Amino acid sequence: MTTNTIPFGSTLRHWIAVPAVSFGGIGIELLLASVGFPYAVWAGTAGCVAASCILCHQAYLKPRRDLVSLFTPLFALLIFVIPNDLDAGVIVQTVFAATITLLAVRVEKMFNAAKPQERTMKDVLNEYIGRIEPIFAVIDEETGHLIAQSLLTYKFELYGSAAEKMTAALARLDTITPRPGAVERALLILRERTGDLADSRVTANPEHTFTEADYDDLAIRLRPDQIEDPAALDLDNALVLLYAVGIETSPDDEQALEEHQRFVIQILESYKDKLTL
Repeated sequence: MTTNTIPFGSTLRHWIAVPAVSFGGIGIELLLASVGFPYAVWAGTAGCVAASCILCHQAYLKPRRDLVSLFTPLFALLIFVIPNDLDAGVIVQTVFAATITLLAVRVEKMFNAAKPQERTMKDVLNEYIGRIEPIFAVIDEETGHLIAQSLLTYKFELYGSAAEKMTAALARLDTITPRPGAVERALLILRERTGDLADSRVTANPEHTFTEADYDDLAIRLRPDQIEDPAALDLDNALVLLYAVGIETSPDDEQALEEHQRFVIQILESYKDKLTL
């Protein structure tokens, strides 16, 4: 992610305006005082107040806000403008100018970059859908509807109906050129799992799996040493892939699939640490 901020140390060092104005005002005060000008102190005061406003403006424009720098004009008013017992002479002005100069450097160095935002699993899902967009172009609306209904009926545990819809979707995929192999294998993987659930059995070594050619079309891509259960990973990838295809190619099922998006997000969240790595 890129930002339009100016990095610390660049040639456009706007923070230099803070010491230039504040210490410049103090310098003018000393010069006027040397020739006996009775209101010389106001030059230093004006420089400190103006520099504090410059610092506040610069802090406000940063992607991240420094509250101390934002309130420096208020501090300047309390010290130099509002009557008080403090002798706001050259010494106090110099200390104040040095302080806001340090704050200006701090703002430029620590608050110039936007705070990184953690990527959510919904972001991961949206990025995945965007990544496999070419697949959607070859799948017509009717096929997309069958795929969406396959997933929804599976989710509702209507395994017999789900298997029928998957078989119908596979038949339609046979007529598509080029054939979306990853989608076809996702349906085969889910149909095989549906049969296991319908018969209350567990197949240790499923017949259908994703191939290396499908790798770029999968949402959860792990290194071999990260895979604990290949069959479970294939099933999870099949569910996410079929969800993405269904929601993008079947307008009639979009709302229903969105209502079950949490189901897909939970699948991705279960791999969150590995996806981060």
